[in-house]
Amino acid sequence: MEHDPNLPVPTPRIDSAFRNGSLTAIGIILGFSLGFTAQWATDDSPWILSDYVAAVALTIGIVLQIKALAEMLEVHSLEIPVYNRAKNRFMSGLLVTAFGIGMVIVVNAATA
Repeated sequence: MEHDPNLPVPTPRIDSAFRNGSLTAIGIILGFSLGFTAQWATDDSPWILSDYVAAVALTIGIVLQIKALAEMLEVHSLEIPVYNRAKNRFMSGLLVTAFGIGMVIVVNAATA
């Protein structure tokens, strides 16, 4: 049986249980990122230049994580290309957020 060229080729999909696990992981890590940022931003210590750089990194990272979460919540995120794009966006956001958190830790350790 030959494939009819007039019929669309189905997009490969992932299992919804796998996507649900990814959603859970993204939600937990995003919650940690937001919680850390809120706790750090409300600290009474005076801010220095490196704090502003860390704040920008945290903001960019969290925005990327939120965009990845929003994309994962879409029905079409079961399609492998869409899932991979959301996963890569999340990983980018996670790395940028980790950089910001690392900066905060190093600066606080150096000034302590």
